[in-house]
Amino acid sequence: MTSSVQSSGGAAQPANPATASDFFKAFYGHMSPIILTALALGFTGFRVYLGNWRYADLIAPLCILAFWPIQEWLIHAYILHSKPRKIFGKTIDLSVGRSHRAHHVNPSDLSDITINKEVFPTVVPVLIALAYLLLPSVELATGALAMFFTLALHYEFCHFMGHTTWCMPVNYYRRRQRMHRLHHYRDEKLWWGVSTGLGDLLLGTAPDLKAVDKSPTVHNVHGLLSDEPR
Repeated sequence: MTSSVQSSGGAAQPANPATASDFFKAFYGHMSPIILTALALGFTGFRVYLGNWRYADLIAPLCILAFWPIQEWLIHAYILHSKPRKIFGKTIDLSVGRSHRAHHVNPSDLSDITINKEVFPTVVPVLIALAYLLLPSVELATGALAMFFTLALHYEFCHFMGHTTWCMPVNYYRRRQRMHRLHHYRDEKLWWGVSTGLGDLLLGTAPDLKAVDKSPTVHNVHGLLSDEPR
């Protein structure tokens, strides 16, 4: 069973789900997993409906699958962990960067842990438009979108699980949970991968734990104030 804590907004939130049922109840209590599940199932179902299967249909989904570890690494390292920068005298501080810094201050807080729902009205239409404009057929575009949103949902699943007591009883997910906790509790500049560790292996950011001391800024990314507004 889960206990409840008060979020910053005052609403009771499930804390540390310890069972699968508690986990999925907490997970689908957020809007992002609901949206991504609908998108993944919708585009997968649409692709099945379209039929007209060819071996070439595998190209776009497999390319997305192959690039996903690098994309995940780059987004985490350079967007979520972006620093405030001054451009022409004006400080530019991305809202996702501020939110992620707050996430590092208190990693056990599940109230604001998933992709912000405000991202979807902008990003989803752009991705859909690019897929159908750039790929040569409706079938290829639909298959690519099905793969992309399925991987995005898997990312959300792994990230949420990285912050809960419950873990799917599969070695792969136990390792993903452990690696993500190292990112939050040992060194915020290492172990960037969430749903996969391949990016860390390729880019050298998954060292032997014994060689890594605890970072003094692991809960205060870039050494900025930890009480920044989200």
